[in-house]
Amino acid sequence: MSDTLFDALVTAAEDDLVRFAEPWSKTDELRQIRISVEVAADVLKGLVGLAQRARASGQRLYCWWAL
Repeated sequence: MSDTLFDALVTAAEDDLVRFAEPWSKTDELRQIRISVEVAADVLKGLVGLAQRARASGQRLYCWWAL
């Protein structure tokens, strides 16, 4: 995961997640498998938690996603 994305996840506010989840859920890949804004926001919340725990322990994240 890039430093930019990692830092954005660590510092993201809940309102940001919902705002970012909306356009992400409208991408062709996520629309085809009917991923809602709520599900996309939940995925982002999970990533935020992982990023925050990684930062707190001096670690980084590697993320691989396959649709």
